[in-house]
Amino acid sequence: MSGEVMLETSDLSVTFYSQAALRSVSLSVPTGTVMAVIGPSGCGKSTLLRVMNRLAERSPGARITGAVYLHGENILSRDTDLSHLRRRVGMVFQQPNPFPFSIFDNVAYGPRLAGERRHEVLRDTVEASLRQASLWDEVRGKLRRPALSLSGGQQQRLCLARALAVGPEVLLMDEPTASLDPVSTARTEELIEELKHRYTIVLVTHNLQQAARVSDYTAFLDRGILVETGPTPVMFTAPRESRTEDYLTGRLEG
Repeated sequence: MSGEVMLETSDLSVTFYSQAALRSVSLSVPTGTVMAVIGPSGCGKSTLLRVMNRLAERSPGARITGAVYLHGENILSRDTDLSHLRRRVGMVFQQPNPFPFSIFDNVAYGPRLAGERRHEVLRDTVEASLRQASLWDEVRGKLRRPALSLSGGQQQRLCLARALAVGPEVLLMDEPTASLDPVSTARTEELIEELKHRYTIVLVTHNLQQAARVSDYTAFLDRGILVETGPTPVMFTAPRESRTEDYLTGRLEG
């Protein structure tokens, strides 16, 4: 992989009560790219994302070894400020999870938590974030309405706007279209293509066609092991490993 590395794991292993979820995973994500993470169910994809913003350690029985570097800084260090880290590394989950607040207050939540109180700054941040999430035109006159009144696709874009409002460097997206209809899925994929010019994105997806459409690089995990990684066009047309080819062609169950 060429270019500056934004996010990197080194010999990363994760166990939950002695059950291995990740085994010595070393992976580099170049700045300003989309890295798709694919693999069968239970292979460790979501665990990998949750380690990248220190959520995995909150699970019972979790033990994590190795390192995760953000711009060369090991974020697994005990000295890491977790609230600051989660502003730098935002996350969008499979199921939309808006807070039971207004649309405005959902997006303003992170900046307020960081200490911003000036209404004009919050207003501008909310508008800019909703625009980036391609939601502003749909809600501009409804910012005081409950976020839960939005459709599922709108709620997912609201959660994306909430993540963007704190100015992250990295976006982690855990199957963000799994619960969406085809129209909302297509819109989210268009957003990913636009956002990669501002952010580095790590996308977990079960949809191989989606990985092929939106990602620059792909990483294939199987049983917690990083089998292969490389440029997406190469991975999908000429994988090096037979296990990768078996998964991509359906001979290895997903």
